[in-house]
Amino acid sequence: MLPPLTTCGAGYRDLNSNGCAGVPISPGVASFPKGNQTSILSVAETARWPGLILQPHSSPVSEEQLRPEIKAIYAGIMIAEARCVKLDAAQANNPSAELSRSQWQALIALHRTLLYEHHDFLMATQHPSATPDLKALPAMYSMPARMWKYGIHDFLEVLRSRRPTSQDPMLSFIYLAYQMVALLYETAPIFLDTWIECLGDLARYRMSIEDEKEPHAQWGCVAASWYIKASDRHPQIGRLYHHLAILERPSLRKFACYGKSLTCVVPFPNARDSLRTLCIPIAKEAQPARSVGLLSEASFCKLHALIFLAAPEPVLEQATYTAMSFLRQPDAFRWRECGVPLAVANISALLGHGSDTNALRIAFDFTIQRISERTLPPHSATKPVATPSKAKLGAPEAKYEDIRRLLQVSKRLTLDSFHTAVRCASGGTAFIQDSLAFVGVMLCFIHVLCLAKRETQNEPELNMSLCLLLGPDEIAWGLLAGYLNQLTRLRRVTDHLVLSARQGIWLQKAGEGKPLPEDYSTRGLVWAYFAFCPGWFYSDSDEDWLRNVETSGTHLARADRALYYGLRLAFETPYLSYDPTTVTFSTGSAMAPSSTVPVPQLLRPASAESQARHLGPGHYTQLLVPPLSTPASSAASDSDYVHVRRPAKPVQTPAAPRSWATVAKNGGPPMKAARFSKPRLGADSVRVVDAENVHFEQGDA
Repeated sequence: MLPPLTTCGAGYRDLNSNGCAGVPISPGVASFPKGNQTSILSVAETARWPGLILQPHSSPVSEEQLRPEIKAIYAGIMIAEARCVKLDAAQANNPSAELSRSQWQALIALHRTLLYEHHDFLMATQHPSATPDLKALPAMYSMPARMWKYGIHDFLEVLRSRRPTSQDPMLSFIYLAYQMVALLYETAPIFLDTWIECLGDLARYRMSIEDEKEPHAQWGCVAASWYIKASDRHPQIGRLYHHLAILERPSLRKFACYGKSLTCVVPFPNARDSLRTLCIPIAKEAQPARSVGLLSEASFCKLHALIFLAAPEPVLEQATYTAMSFLRQPDAFRWRECGVPLAVANISALLGHGSDTNALRIAFDFTIQRISERTLPPHSATKPVATPSKAKLGAPEAKYEDIRRLLQVSKRLTLDSFHTAVRCASGGTAFIQDSLAFVGVMLCFIHVLCLAKRETQNEPELNMSLCLLLGPDEIAWGLLAGYLNQLTRLRRVTDHLVLSARQGIWLQKAGEGKPLPEDYSTRGLVWAYFAFCPGWFYSDSDEDWLRNVETSGTHLARADRALYYGLRLAFETPYLSYDPTTVTFSTGSAMAPSSTVPVPQLLRPASAESQARHLGPGHYTQLLVPPLSTPASSAASDSDYVHVRRPAKPVQTPAAPRSWATVAKNGGPPMKAARFSKPRLGADSVRVVDAENVHFEQGDA
């Protein structure tokens, strides 16, 4: 039979009596003076529960009591910190020394004491009774940074260098540090940005020492969620995208994250070292993937790796031809998943991967400064940008040709990718929906490029450098007009859309619309500084995975975005025009028929002889052979026909005429009849030929 509701177990109090059945009230509670209770209940409720402590008595802490307490805590921090620094340095200088389990426990206890002291210091300085000068002490003495460096990071590096013998102590300390930083995340929000990044770093440490696949992926997701939270708070800091790039697998998304960390408003130059570490093994791979879908992405990864490593020109031509051949094949490139990372990576290469001498980067910084001076209040703080007269628009003569060559390859890659996307729109509605995100990002970049050209008109040197690198005249505006006309048949151009584009305002007010998934990929970039309205990314939900969920309205919003930028280009530039009566786009007055950009052709690879002359180090010698078409089945290799090209007969240039009189006069070997050797068909004579110039010859099966 169930006990009555008024009966409670040991340790609990019956609210209808002075105690539980047979359990007396604690003497301390019964004898607590009533006068010291701060009652928050009514008189009737107090009479009903006479033995209940309504609120513990607490006396206020004065500044005279708080100041010596803070000094005592800081003295303890100094002692524990000096001890940790000494022991960590000793262990780092002697990595071969073996430590017992008790020694590891002693080191963990010492660092735990330091973390506890830091927690007490932060709680004391942020006490409600603390004065402003006391609350400023943690920032003045860099307490969060010291806590991370001397209390957590240095010891983690010691533990990591002793693996696998230190695996268990490292796991124990990571959990301890993670719990302490999570507690500070809740109780000391004044340093919220620091705690978020520390939690991401601790999760990344935990991921790096995990051998099993599933926990490794889970901790990687935890670290990424913290870094995404930090980047949402400060989207212009490139260091955070460098952390996200480390967590990504080798893919276009990884190249895009590294490129974003180098081309943000506040770039992170150290990302170049990590990017170089990524590019070297990718450049050595001859066959990076097996399936066509992954091979197309891998070809672009290899091309970007070769561009960053400044590969020789024949190697870049071969890699460009391979990548673009995949891009033009139907269903070979995954536009929906890889389109936006491809656009961000291409533009990053065009910006010189964060080079401070890149003319495009200098023009964007100059545009940000000019527009900010006109729109922001006079006394607001803005980031100082070097003026074009003081900026280094050039490079040393020894490197100028190499930089110019790489930028030309990047420009050709960026424009050809964009032109291929807008040209292939005739493939149907499915292709347009898949490529809309890529086209929208590129239209945003083209709009900012035209804006930078207009803002730098009074700076002839900078404007000329910008136009030489990438001018608006090099864009195929006719192809873009055809793409937009085809898009208008799928999505109606509303009056609100035209009015917003004509007035130069955002499509939706902050809080009314929802950011597109690609908006988070371009936010914080230097060329997307004015791309979004203030408050566009504000959201009440903290679930970062919801931003990548596409609904039925996502395609409509992307179509509106592409039409919006198309209308802005038509209203603000002379390269594109829009007729509201017929709802059609066309090339503007600045594009004469003779100056129309021709359809870009695939870059043909150089010959084997020129490649042999220009190939550099050994890791560039393995080249991808571009497939001309996707084989229908594996039985294609068993065909009775092979595609080869006949070796060209050598051109025989006759020697200078000789006579017996000449030989007798000048000397020399006796005259012999000229004899030409028959050319042999070797392995170097076989070439993969163009599809339209294939010769079929009978061959052995």
